[in-house]
Amino acid sequence: MAQRKFDVSDLERWQKQGLITDQQLQSIKAEEGLEVSPPTEEREPGLNLVTIAYYFGSFLALFSFIFFISMNWQDLSDGARFGVALGAILVVGAAGVWLRFMHNYRTAGGLLLFVATAILPLLIYTIARLMGSWPDDASFYQLRFAFLYLGLGSLAGAIAMLMWTRFPLISLIVAALAHLTIIDIAQMIGGPSGDDFLKLSAGITGGLVLLGVGLTVRGMKRYAFWFKLYGLVGLQITFTALFTESQSALFGLLFLLVYLIFIGVSLRFREVVFLVFGAIGFYTYITRLVFDVFEGEAYFPLVLGFIGLSVVILAVLYQKYGLRLFRRG
Repeated sequence: MAQRKFDVSDLERWQKQGLITDQQLQSIKAEEGLEVSPPTEEREPGLNLVTIAYYFGSFLALFSFIFFISMNWQDLSDGARFGVALGAILVVGAAGVWLRFMHNYRTAGGLLLFVATAILPLLIYTIARLMGSWPDDASFYQLRFAFLYLGLGSLAGAIAMLMWTRFPLISLIVAALAHLTIIDIAQMIGGPSGDDFLKLSAGITGGLVLLGVGLTVRGMKRYAFWFKLYGLVGLQITFTALFTESQSALFGLLFLLVYLIFIGVSLRFREVVFLVFGAIGFYTYITRLVFDVFEGEAYFPLVLGFIGLSVVILAVLYQKYGLRLFRRG
């Protein structure tokens, strides 16, 4: 039977469990000449200089790569494009694995793996070009099949990376790829017409918000936040565009109801993000209503001024009572 080996970390674990005393631990270290180098620890994530530097550097690297590709794409052959995309993923990904898994710099390594995941669709596209699976002279509708393969492959890779790394920010890539892939599938089924694009996009982003709420209920708040944020931003854009184009009073009431529900959800789950978007939607409705009803009236500027004043008052009330409310539980 193979003998088990132990090191100084086991001794320290036994000391914490009370199997040996602190004095015995120090005596063993002195007798055996054991030295423990304290592991380098990453600063706790939060709004601090280190975390800001992490995010700034990683997004700068991603945008720089995108800028390089956009400037030189036409001058590169398909093979060179594949080499650039694969090389970027391997270099950035290896650095991310080295930092996150070997040296316990979880945020720094996770951000680099986030960048590598964001480059994945480009790699899949270059592979499709090399294999001749990406038609050059096809119509936009015919290209949707190629876009579908690209979306599904990228989505599968992003989900696999999220499950492997457990880095929540990659959820943002998963949400974006799911959004685009579902749009592609729906438009393939419905035909080439794009008249209902805003409605379709609003429905999908609303579904991502519900997915985020479901993940929150299951205790996966770190991942849920990015799905909710992506969904809320997308829904704000598409739903507001539909609201401004619509002349239906019933649709306006639906718009108002959705954002009042968001405010209610913010109180139920103690999440400021729903309160922020709920307030934006509520004031969007009020402002549209004011313009439709009171525009041209002599006291129209006074009504707008009252709305502005109410925003300031609500901000004060939030500072006084809101933070206390959201800290409960």
